[in-house]
Amino acid sequence: LRETDMKLLLIFIITLGSAFASSIKDSKYYNYSVYFTNPECPAYEYKEEVYSIAGEKLKAKPKNVYCKYSDKVKNQKRPSSPHYNIKKLISDPEVSEVFLTYLSFSNSDIANTLCKQIQQRNLKVTFIIDSKNLEREGSDEKLRKVGNCRPSKELFSKEEMNIPRIEFRGNKGGLGFAHNKIILAQYNKSDKVTVVFSSGNMSSGTVLHHENWHFLTTDKGSYFYQAHLCIKEGMLNHADRKSHFKKYIKACRKQIQSEPEDDIRLYIVPSDGDVAMDNIVSNIESSYKVDVAFHRFTNKSLISALVEAAKSKKDVRLIGDDDLFWSAQLDRVVGANMFTEYYKALKVVRAGGEMKYMQTNENARLLHHNKFVIFHKKDGKDAVHCGAGNFTKAAFSKNFENYYFITIPEVVDTFKKQYKYMWNELASDKKELPKRYVYP
Repeated sequence: LRETDMKLLLIFIITLGSAFASSIKDSKYYNYSVYFTNPECPAYEYKEEVYSIAGEKLKAKPKNVYCKYSDKVKNQKRPSSPHYNIKKLISDPEVSEVFLTYLSFSNSDIANTLCKQIQQRNLKVTFIIDSKNLEREGSDEKLRKVGNCRPSKELFSKEEMNIPRIEFRGNKGGLGFAHNKIILAQYNKSDKVTVVFSSGNMSSGTVLHHENWHFLTTDKGSYFYQAHLCIKEGMLNHADRKSHFKKYIKACRKQIQSEPEDDIRLYIVPSDGDVAMDNIVSNIESSYKVDVAFHRFTNKSLISALVEAAKSKKDVRLIGDDDLFWSAQLDRVVGANMFTEYYKALKVVRAGGEMKYMQTNENARLLHHNKFVIFHKKDGKDAVHCGAGNFTKAAFSKNFENYYFITIPEVVDTFKKQYKYMWNELASDKKELPKRYVYP
């Protein structure tokens, strides 16, 4: 064949291959929205004289970063907030069943919404929560409220009633926390389904923490949805031991008849933790720029890859909670961060990376709780890793976690815009932090 013919043949083969590649967009129901909490909060002023590390007088905490519980209600009502859209999904009259699994559940407004839909519409609700959740303040009341809700006797017979099911999982048989963050919503008389996954719990994570929430609508037959059903069944009936869960997930996936989508990959932990981390590391190595947003920061493989990337003059940026900084300064746990995490992040900075901090309200237990990595590629095939788990060892080995590797251009672009907003307008450089640990 002539050189021109060879090029045409190659283009044809590539086009043919891509035509048969499975995409989540192939579903007739496809709709994908990413909502960042991005709470709207005033610039809370200090009540005393405060100076930054650089010596500048500080008037207030950064606007829209440091929030108080008094900001909750107005932010819940914003159509762009995850909270608003969770309620909208649960309250959709076409949604007949929801499955939820979260580490913690302290959101009274969501509890009330679930209860109302159970009472008025006989909504079928299954909720899996971490077994240590009852030790967490406020969780017992919210769980009992949902668990005790019943469909109206005036509207439904005893035989028709869907009784809420609440189960506790994790923390036994080699398993860590039940740390998944998932909602599966099924619709009446349709193969349409919506999968919600997030970095946030069913707490202030829907509105005042800094989080990312994904609402992806597809069909029941998609590999993406079927794999999430494997998580559901695995957690309900195969979660007594880590080895049993992993064995079940492997077998369940083999039975899925649809082809895995190539533009959104699901990693299930404990099962795919090593594969998920290997994927992060390999993508760091093949990127010219890496943007990281994190809550916890202890995973050695990730840190080593970021250090090597920074050493090789790649553009590496980190955004974490200022709790990280203060844990080192005060030599104690602040928020959920340990002082060692600050020094691990400092390794990346000393290798040539950059670091900024979100000045959140630890006094109200509010967090920067995003956990994602944006991979910028020279070939333009940028990608995002995100999901429920933190960047720790346990989150990739023994916790129940759900991670995603996404190459859908619109989704990746959304994350890029968010990171730019956080880096330029929300996060603070070290020299901009106050010299003293003080609240407004």
